Amino acid sequence: MDKKKILRQQFNIQADKFSNWAITRNKEYMRRYYEFCGIVKDDTLLDVACGTGEYAIFCAQKIKKVCGVDLSSKMIEIAKKNGSELQLKNISFIAQDVFELPFKSDRFSIVSSKSAFHHFDNYKRIVSEMKRCCESSGKISVQDIVAYENPAVNDYFERMESLIDVSHNKTLSCDFITRLFRDNDLEILHSHTITIGLNLHEYFNHAIRQRKGEKKFMTLLIMGLMILK
Repeated sequence: MDKKKILRQQFNIQADKFSNWAITRNKEYMRRYYEFCGIVKDDTLLDVACGTGEYAIFCAQKIKKVCGVDLSSKMIEIAKKNGSELQLKNISFIAQDVFELPFKSDRFSIVSSKSAFHHFDNYKRIVSEMKRCCESSGKISVQDIVAYENPAVNDYFERMESLIDVSHNKTLSCDFITRLFRDNDLEILHSHTITIGLNLHEYFNHAIRQRKGEKKFMTLLIMGLMILK
């Protein structure tokens, strides 16, 4: 099975869990990212890999127009339902491969991708598409988990991530993301890093896993706890 099919299948089966995860629904994190992006009421936003649409819906209540795109039809189904319940008329959601965004060039004043880049593999392509869809005077933003500087620590958590969610590809470093922007001739206005505490039980259960993956995860977790001691 190719990577896109794995992603689509995994996102579809865990869409409800993802939507109900406390991190997904945390409005304080959404507010801080919204402010970081410098979004204003006349902006038009494209949310790339929007998941179940929580951030897109948050923004639609404040700005002119929002569109969310995601590979998963089930996640888009939930996003549409959530938007409809709030009777929002300025938001739309599309189930579509985000590497081929279905828009004309220079369409949006803000193009962002939140908590998604660690699922991607063709980073150059996705940034190129985000840039194409953004107005020349607009802004592009990427928010995601980032790699640990210590290679051994990073390798440990990469193994954990892959066992928790098979759709995980790779956690990128801040330097790598910076190079992605510069390689696409994008000026970096500012960057920001925050530390978020996670409930291990909630994090473990925000995705769907196979039984063998659960056993490997627990073994890896115990190994990590023994090292900490």
